[in-house]
Order: sequence, then C-alpha cells, then structure tokens
Amino acid sequence: MSSIAVRGAVVAALILAGITPGLAANDNSQAAASEASNSHPASQTPTEWDLSDLYASPKAWQKAYDRTRQRIDELSRFSGQLDDSPKSLAKALDAIDDVKKSVARLSVYASLAGDEDLRDSATQERRNKADRLASKFGEATGYVRPELVAMDQDQLAAWAGKKVLSVHQHFLEDVMRAAPHTLSRQTESALAALGPAMGQSDTFSLLSNADIQWPKLDIDGQQRTIDQAGYTKWRSNPDRTVRKRVFKAFWSKYNQYEDSFGSLLDQTVLQHVIDARLHHYDSALEAATASDNIPTAVYHQLIDSVNNNLDTLHRYLKLRARMLGVDQLHYYDIYPPLVKSDKRFTIDQARSLTRKATQPLGAHYEKLLKKATGSPWTNVYPAPGKRPGAYMAGSAYDVHPYVLMNFNDDYEGVSTYAHEWGHGIHTLLVHEKQPFATADYPIFTAEVASTTNEGLLVDYMIEHAQTDQAKLYYIGQALEQLRGTFFRQAQFAEFELAIHQAAQNGKPLSGARMTKMYSQILDKYYGADQGITAIDDRDDIEWAYIPHFYYDFYVYQYATSITAGRYFATRIEQGDKTTRKAYLHALSEGGAESGYQLLKNAGVDLATAKPYQSLMAYMNQLMDQANRILDRQSDNDKATAQNR
Repeated sequence: MSSIAVRGAVVAALILAGITPGLAANDNSQAAASEASNSHPASQTPTEWDLSDLYASPKAWQKAYDRTRQRIDELSRFSGQLDDSPKSLAKALDAIDDVKKSVARLSVYASLAGDEDLRDSATQERRNKADRLASKFGEATGYVRPELVAMDQDQLAAWAGKKVLSVHQHFLEDVMRAAPHTLSRQTESALAALGPAMGQSDTFSLLSNADIQWPKLDIDGQQRTIDQAGYTKWRSNPDRTVRKRVFKAFWSKYNQYEDSFGSLLDQTVLQHVIDARLHHYDSALEAATASDNIPTAVYHQLIDSVNNNLDTLHRYLKLRARMLGVDQLHYYDIYPPLVKSDKRFTIDQARSLTRKATQPLGAHYEKLLKKATGSPWTNVYPAPGKRPGAYMAGSAYDVHPYVLMNFNDDYEGVSTYAHEWGHGIHTLLVHEKQPFATADYPIFTAEVASTTNEGLLVDYMIEHAQTDQAKLYYIGQALEQLRGTFFRQAQFAEFELAIHQAAQNGKPLSGARMTKMYSQILDKYYGADQGITAIDDRDDIEWAYIPHFYYDFYVYQYATSITAGRYFATRIEQGDKTTRKAYLHALSEGGAESGYQLLKNAGVDLATAKPYQSLMAYMNQLMDQANRILDRQSDNDKATAQNR
C-alpha cells in the first residue's frame, strides 16, 4: 500500500484505498459539497480521471475480486509455519503482501468509482463489497503478529537482518517493538471485536449532523439553516453583524447538548485510557504515538513551543483587527479573509502555478508533476452526487495516484490542487524506490509533502503579486494557514492531552468540565485576559464540534507537518541543494523508517524547539511585510487628505 493519511476514523477499506484527504487548514467541520456547474472553461488540462488504468471495466474488477477472494482463503496455510525458517517466513509475508496489494487496488477502484456519484447504487454496492473484502483480509491474516510475537525475539531479530527478509525488516522491527504491548491472540481478537461497539464516532456524527434541529437565520433576505455547512459558509461573511448572529445561533444550539457531547467524549477518552493500560503503556498518548513509532517528546515539544510563542499568535490577532478595521477583535472575527480578492483561476492556471512554484524542487520532481497533472488522473470539477472535498488515493501500487477535487475558481482551489499533488508526487517518488512492503507512509510524513507544496505556492504568489493589495491577500492566506493549521491544531492537541490526563488521574469528564477546560485553553491562545480577543462564554462549547477528538491523538500531526513543510520550503527556495536532496530522499523512503526518523535524518527534529522557532520567524517576517505595506498605505492616505 502507499499513501495513507485519512482525516478521521480510519476503517480498513479506507486504509486499503489509500485515500489522503487534503488538510483542513481552518477547521475540522464537514462542509457541504460545492454547487455543481453545468459548464466549465475549455481546458488543456485533463479534468476527468480514467479508471481503466486500474481495471478495464466493472466486469474486469469483478473477475479480479473473485480471484482475490479465493486467494485470501488460501492465506491460512501459512499459520503455524512462520517460525520454521527465514525462508518460510519470507515466503509467507511475500504471499500476504501480494494479496494485500490486490485488495488495495480493488478498494481504490471501488472508492473512486463510488465517489463519482454517491447516488449510484451499483457503485456503492461495489464499494461495500470492497469493504467486506478488506475486512476478510484482515481476519485471514490476524494470526501473523501474534505468531511472530510468540517467537523467541532474539531469533526474530537475527532473522530480520537476513537478506531474504530485507524488504520486511521494518515490519519485523515494528512487530518486535510492539511485542511487550501485544496481548494474546484471543484477547486481541476480543478487543478488536468490541471496537465497533465501543467507538462513539458514529454516534457523534449522527448527533451533530442528523439529530439536532438547527436554527435558521434571515441572511441576505433568505432563510439560511445554520448547521455544520451553514456555519462554515456564513461565519466568514464580510458583514460583521451576520457573523455575530451566526456564532450566537450555532454555539447556543451546541450548548443545549453539552451533557450529551460530554458523555460521548468521556466514553471515548476512557476507552483510550483503558486500552493503553491493557496494552501496558504508561499513557494513552504513548499508546497512540507508538503505533507510528513517534516519541511522545514530539507531542510535548509542540505544545511547549506553541505556548512559548503565543506572543506571535497575539501579534497576528492584532494585525487581523487592524486589517479588518475593528477596535476590538471578537472570536467571530477570526474567519473572514484579511483582504478580499475577486481574482479567478482556471484549472490550467492552477496547474501552471503549481508547476512554477515547485520548480525549486528540481528537474525530476518537475518531470513527475508534468506527467501527473497532464494525464487523466484528476477528477477536477463538482458534479451532482460527487463526493465533496478533496483527496489523493495512492494505494494502487502498480498503477499511479488519483486525485479527487471539487475545484472552485478561487485561490483556495489552486492551493488545494498543489496540496493534493504534493501527496501524489510523494506517492510516485515512493513507488519509484520502495517495494510494496515499505511503500506505506504515515500521515506524519504525508502531510509534510502537501504542506511543503502549499508553502512554495503561497511564497511564489507573494513574490509575484503585482499590487500591494494582491500581496496583502496572499500574505493573509499564509498567515491564516499558520493560525489554522499550526496554532489551532496545537490548541486542540493541548486540550486532547488535558482531558486524557484528567481521565488517567480518575477525574470525571462531564460536558461542563470539558467546557471549562477548553475555555481556559481558548482564552490563553486568543489572549482573552489581555483584551486581544473577546470570547463569549457560549463559544467555549467549541470542543463539542471537533470530530478529531474521537480519533485518539491525531490532530497534532497537522501542526508538526506544517512546521516541517515550512522548514523545507524556506531552505529549498533559498537554493539549498543539500536540503532539497534530503527532503526528496525522505519522501522516497516511504515506510522504510518511522516518519519521525525520516524527517530527523533530513534535518528536522520535531522533538526539539528549533523547527518551531523557524516557523515563528517566518510568520513574523510575513507580518513585518504586511505592516510595512499598511503603514505605507496609511501614510499615502494621510498625504492625499492633506493635499485636498
């Protein structure tokens, strides 16, 4: 398998499909799909993907499905033979990976075809079949880890170093590292079987999206429903009165369900804590980060570095107040763009700008990007029934990555294009170098590839802006991404750690208690006690709106990714060929080492303060530029007024 970076609960089929959604910079809500357009500008860039590269037809998919299902049934023959010899172990793991590769390819096709039109029952049935096949594969190979853990670990370590097992060495090292935390096969199977019953994510989603009777507001002469999608749309309205009303209506409704959301999250946190104890981890955080071999020091360093640099966030909030022209910034003022831009972009321009911005990554990257974006591998425009959002699917190891978008002709659409093809070229680099066994890379490095591209793009746009207003617009885009992807995700990470620590210490987590805990963190980040941002008490329920809190220490990786991505983008733009080589090498290593170690080898140790300090320096440089332009404009306005 290749790219796996899934926002939200990662079910087996989605893992196998390798779906890598684009990073949500400002928020974690589920927005509604963009309205489909019946016509789009003529384009030289392919705007439809060609799934025949995966299977020539649905009939061909079904034939491969039947064959793969039979092969899954045959995998049980290796059970009890893994410890016979290095050769027998290699034979078993090779066979399992070969079937796994087929399951992944089947899942990719089913997912992509299904997302073209969610209303098509035939494609949804095919997706369900792929989901069940993925589950069947997981059940059929469930013996592998327990049998390897049961082996003499010194012998397994000696085998892992042998040439016949070289492509599986990282997997075997991972098994040995997790061995002290792996329970018996019967116990692990029982816990896995209880998983669906214990998880609260689906209940959270139903309560948030289906059960709540959302309020309606009169906006622009029409009754607008302020649900998840309505809130996301109208909270950035240029009319401050509208924003205030939207915030009041939305968060007041959430406050009515404080107890229910509190109970759901309390049960989830308690499940994480109990699971960690059962598996002999010191904390739920350690258990969560151990799965990808990430030191807990990374998590703690992120939170420490953010708290040590809140003055930079506060400086940005003051700049936001200045640019919005408000004396007192309120929490409902954090989403409107700092500068309005009516500039429109075509998909051809998005492709051209992405290629130009990423030229510092070198000739080979440019060649791969030209091929990928010039081929029918991207489904570009919104359409009736099409899945909303954007993602990259890269698990079809023997084929190529695919990208789904819902391209709108604004800068965000261009940035999303660069982001998703950052994932895509990452996948191509991995597949060039890595065998299937080590082609699966974690989100810890996946989002670095995409945010590096976004960073290169926005820097290119700032540098080539033709007017002060255009430059301010792109500076604003960069600053807001840093607020939303670095500070906001770190804020979530700090809250998530706090509620897990409370549960570990035996403290009950009611909805009211979580609201109070979140309020303290929110006030600290936004400088409420210093008068920087005014936050209404009802806004403190925001924790109840974030689905990521049900996914066990997930969001911190967005903040670490943009930190590493900025480090690479800045140095590569400066012509640092050593950093460029190290960066591309880290991407091409895929899952050959842990994501933390790969980035550390490339020069970014996220368990130290240095990369976070570099990110803050960049953010302050952006604000310096913005203030110089604003000061110059103010001086010009004064001079003009005096001359009248």
